[in-house]
Amino acid sequence: MTFQTTKTFCQDADTVISFFQYNSSVTFTCPEITLAYENAFGGDILNTKSGDIHTLRMRYSNHFINLILIGLDFSDSDHLLENFRKATLKLGTRLNELNSGVVFIDNFESLNYIDNKELARQFASALPLCDYTFDKYKAKKADYTKKSIFVHVSEESSALEDAFSEGANIAKGICIARDLTNEPSDILTPEELANRAVSFGNEYGFEVEVFDKEACEKMGMTAFLTVSRGCAYEPKLIVMRYHGDKDSYNAGNASMGVIGKGLCYDSGGLFLKSGASMEHSKADMAGGAAVIGAMCALAMNKVKKNVTAVVAACENMLDGNGYRNGDIVHTMAGKSVFVGSTDAEGRLTLADAITYMIQHENVDNIIELSTLTGSCANFFSDVCCGVLTTDDKLFEKLSANSDICGEKYWRIPHFDEYREFIKSDVADLHNTSTSGAGGICAGLFLDEFKEDKPFVHLDIAGMTFTSKKRDGYPKGGTGYGVKTVYNYIKE
Repeated sequence: MTFQTTKTFCQDADTVISFFQYNSSVTFTCPEITLAYENAFGGDILNTKSGDIHTLRMRYSNHFINLILIGLDFSDSDHLLENFRKATLKLGTRLNELNSGVVFIDNFESLNYIDNKELARQFASALPLCDYTFDKYKAKKADYTKKSIFVHVSEESSALEDAFSEGANIAKGICIARDLTNEPSDILTPEELANRAVSFGNEYGFEVEVFDKEACEKMGMTAFLTVSRGCAYEPKLIVMRYHGDKDSYNAGNASMGVIGKGLCYDSGGLFLKSGASMEHSKADMAGGAAVIGAMCALAMNKVKKNVTAVVAACENMLDGNGYRNGDIVHTMAGKSVFVGSTDAEGRLTLADAITYMIQHENVDNIIELSTLTGSCANFFSDVCCGVLTTDDKLFEKLSANSDICGEKYWRIPHFDEYREFIKSDVADLHNTSTSGAGGICAGLFLDEFKEDKPFVHLDIAGMTFTSKKRDGYPKGGTGYGVKTVYNYIKE
């Protein structure tokens, strides 16, 4: 899908799109479309509701074209961007139904209730998601028509072109995350995930360093390695560094730190998951996938920030060498952990990833994304993710971007009483809660390893994989978290 601005009507267009205030007169910018519409529908009153999409066939010159009219409520100031994104995704579905190839947007500039550049970014980051499909293992592939999108403007604007380009690259990052999440685990092993990260780094322009098992042993990453002990595939610590602000980097200033959970498959270990819940255990690396997708988008858009991202990639399997419920494992930070459940493995890998980030990378704060608990997934469903941080300013910075990126969060409590639930009689910490509040305790467990760094944990367990198809979201990986990381870093 390509985006291009134009000052004249695109004569090759098979589809014309017009946004307008619902329950008001339909107007157009281009005189050619105005004349054609008046000839076909002049005098007719179109009754619409906000979010409605009307598709008409209209004669233009010596042929017929599709006309799509989208009614929006410009006065709904609390939901302007959200409504616009929903309308864009609904539009993408309709364009596929019509097999539209050359699309002309008539009056984009009239949507001046929000900065046009932001709307362009939103539009281009949402529309391509409607063409996403994961069909590489199917004999019959999806046959979505490749689309060229032409946007009418009164004056050429490089800033608007840049905004469309930025949005399209964000969409690419989301699709990268979706692909990684959708890959079966026999294909996307920890080594393969590392290889793909290296390939993305070479293609888009960020540095990737991969540490093998021996290197992780030397660094003392015992908790991470313990989780992978029962797996035939060797674990990999994937470190990605993007230096968008060279002057700041060369001056030795700190980067921002991002961590994503990288469990390429989670059987639960000896605390074996049920067969039904294991079907989508390949998606337990969706946090890592989102981080990789965000790094690609940041690099593609040449965002002037410095970022270091870490994914501790492994599998949680079971064999005679696997770790057990009741074991005590040691972390890179020197803290011991009683294993109440081998199915609470993600926090063990992330604990060492956090410590690695603090000890070996020059970062001034850390944001971490993980499909960590069923507790958060059950409580929040697929509406929002749970956020735990003891740093109010960091949460404010994160939540300030929610409307822009369209990914919702809700802060979960961190009262000191909950920390009693992760204490052990025989070790420094317990890897499961001893008294409920599983999602809270998992976040507080990770918080124990932040040292003096501002740290925020996002439990995205309910957001990263969907079994119901909707506009812009086929079944499978959603790419949730890419926009969160991208906007958090950029802003």
